[in-house]
Formats: sequence, structure tokens, C-alpha cells
Amino acid sequence: MAVRFGGLGTGHRPRGRGRGGFGHSLGRRGSLKTRLVIAAVLVVVAVGGYLLNTSTNPYTGQQQRTGGVPIEQEIAMGLQAAPQMAQQFGGRSSNVAGQDLLERVGQKLLRAVPQVYPGIETIDDIPHRFSFTLLDDDQTVNAFALPGGPTFITDALFDQLTEGQVAGVMGHEIVHVIQSHGLERMAKQNLLQGIAGAATTAAGDMSAGQVTQMVGNFLQMSYGREDELECDREGLLLMVKAGYDPRSMIEVMKVLEKASGGRGAPEWASTHPDPGNRQQALAEQIKQMFPDGVPAGLVP
Repeated sequence: MAVRFGGLGTGHRPRGRGRGGFGHSLGRRGSLKTRLVIAAVLVVVAVGGYLLNTSTNPYTGQQQRTGGVPIEQEIAMGLQAAPQMAQQFGGRSSNVAGQDLLERVGQKLLRAVPQVYPGIETIDDIPHRFSFTLLDDDQTVNAFALPGGPTFITDALFDQLTEGQVAGVMGHEIVHVIQSHGLERMAKQNLLQGIAGAATTAAGDMSAGQVTQMVGNFLQMSYGREDELECDREGLLLMVKAGYDPRSMIEVMKVLEKASGGRGAPEWASTHPDPGNRQQALAEQIKQMFPDGVPAGLVP
């Protein structure tokens, strides 16, 4: 419309038509202004909701942007999703001995929580409802945790690990729950969706919103990798307090590298930092924890 108005100013069209074109241009500009105002409001609502809906982490005492979801609701979400998620990996494993070992390791890690997190005095003070389930999937190398406490590991990964390595994986997943990473990702996703909606409104088409969503996906991936490294660090502390050798987690990274077989990362590593890079980070963390060497007697 700006080009047409400029053309009218040169006298190529009758004066009356020029006035009509000018009025039409103002109408379109007014429409754009309205869209921009609405978009600005949507951005303010999205950003304000993200920044203001915080909660205090009961383990660390720190404020987190989790959408203001109370722990009771978080637990209910996890319990509701757990059966469906388990079914996607074949359901509960028939390996009874493996399930018993997994449960024993999980409980040892939970008893170590009060020694790592200042907000928890005893295991009974843990607000989440943790559970540990071995899944009947011998093809997919995976382990994951749901909000509220349900944690899972597939036979394909479990069968390649020692007890200490299982402790490393499950300690990592427990920290995901403790640090409310699932809720934080949900809150970020809501923020990004709100911004994408605002961009779409301002542009009047889907292109701007699609670009914003693409950028948002990269941002979420970056945040996710930071979460994974945090879980590695705090998972090491849980392992040690539970009596496990932290070097076992380095061996887990080697298992993941081998599982990729040069065909790309296995499922558990697909949303995580590169296992090779994590080996170095873990080794450095262990050296800081034990400058004189890892104590003897820890379970590998």
C-alpha cells in the first residue's frame, strides 16, 4: 500500500482516486497497528506469566519458574502419564531379579537425598513419590523420569550395566525430578508458544510464528543440555553418598557411545550432550570431589 500511495502522489491517477487510495492505506495501517497492539499484549501476558509463576524448590530452597504448579499436581501428572509411557516401551519387564535390583538401588539413592539437599532432613521429608520401573524393551537404550517421581529404564540399557552404573543412571533421573526440570520445560514451552502466537498475530500469517517456534526449539534444546549437565553433577553426589563409585557414570557414557554404533546417538543420549564430552566433564567433577583420589570400597 505504501508503493501505491507514493505513485498517487506523482499525479498518475486522478486526484479523487488518490484520496480514496490514501484512505484505504490508512485503514490497512490501522489494521497493522491493531495487530501490533494485540501482539504486544500477548507478549506481556506470556512473559509476565512465565516470570511471575514461580515456586520454591523444597530441596534447595531456590526459586524456580515452573508455572506455579504445586507438587501435588506435579505428582498427579506423573502418575497419570506413567502407565501410558511404560506401555510405549513394552510395559513392566519380566526380569524380576532386575526389578528387585533396580528398586534396591533406587531406595539407596533416595536415602542419600538428605545428605545432598539442605531442605530435606530425612527420607520421609521427600515430597515426591518416586518409583523405579524396569521396562520390557530390549531394543531401545533409554531411561527417563516423569514429573512427580516415576522413573524408568529399559532392559536394553539395564542389561549392559553394573549396579554402580545403574545407580549413576537412576541418580541422574532422580535429579531431574528434584530440580523440576520437566515443569521448567513446560513453562518455557508455554512462554514460547505465547511469543509465537504474538508473532503470528503481528505478521498476519504463519511465517513469523514458525520462525519464532524454530528459534524456541533451539533455545529449549540448549536449556535441556544444561539440565542434563546439572543432573550429571548432582547425580554424582547422590551416587557417592549412597556408596557407589562415581567413576561408574563415566562407564555409562562409554556404554552409550557403543550403543550408538556410529549410527547416531541412542535414544537416551539423543536429547543429551554428547557422551564423549560428558566423560570429560564427569572426570573433572570427580577430580574436584576427590582431589586425593576416589576412596576405596565404593560399589562399581
